[in-house]
Amino acid sequence: MEKQYERTEENQYLVLCLNTVGHKKEELLQKEKDVRNNVLTLKKTFWDDVRVNLDTPEDIDETYYAIKQQAELLSDSQHAQQRAIKDVKTYDRLLQSPYFARIDFLQDGQNEPLKIYIGVATLMDEENENILIYDWRAPISSMYYDYTPGPATYETATDGIQGEMLLKRQFIIKNGQLQSMFNTGLTIGDDLLLDILAQNANEHIRSIVATIQAEQNKIIRHVNTPYLIVEGVAGSGKTAVAL
Repeated sequence: MEKQYERTEENQYLVLCLNTVGHKKEELLQKEKDVRNNVLTLKKTFWDDVRVNLDTPEDIDETYYAIKQQAELLSDSQHAQQRAIKDVKTYDRLLQSPYFARIDFLQDGQNEPLKIYIGVATLMDEENENILIYDWRAPISSMYYDYTPGPATYETATDGIQGEMLLKRQFIIKNGQLQSMFNTGLTIGDDLLLDILAQNANEHIRSIVATIQAEQNKIIRHVNTPYLIVEGVAGSGKTAVAL
């Protein structure tokens, strides 16, 4: 009964996230359309607002800055359009699988734990006030890779935040449907392996996978040097780290 309640609760949260993504995508598509039209207008009228005069050095300077200003306006609009297109693609990914994990973290000195859903990108609620999904690269998300339930900490730009991880849960979500979920003390990064472990697996196999994932996470978040050499045998996860 408890597991059924948990699954119902997770399905409700999934629907909330999918609806939010859908609404934000619609708004972004309209924004991209407006920006695209603005780009076309700027291209068509580029020379309308530029008075070309090369009679004197002052006229040449004035012409140069007028052209430069128009070019900057066009460039800014094109960049805004590219960002919008990129964000639409991100929302498309979120509609397929908005997140893959959840951890509940009780920070020292707080009374209520924070439910942290982790996915490929950050998702705010409709009012842009609360985070529904945390980007896996966010500092707080590192606890998912580095800790099992129990004492945990993560680093911010100014301080270390300590507390306790009360829950570590993993999901398989495909085509917007929750297919599998289970609580674990480890971090599994392969969908097929998740399916297997959700049904049956011994602790030895789980420990091996957890070690690989933890080491990958340390390499990915290593920022102390601009260059890093990663060595390993075939299949050890080097490419995943590079990506």
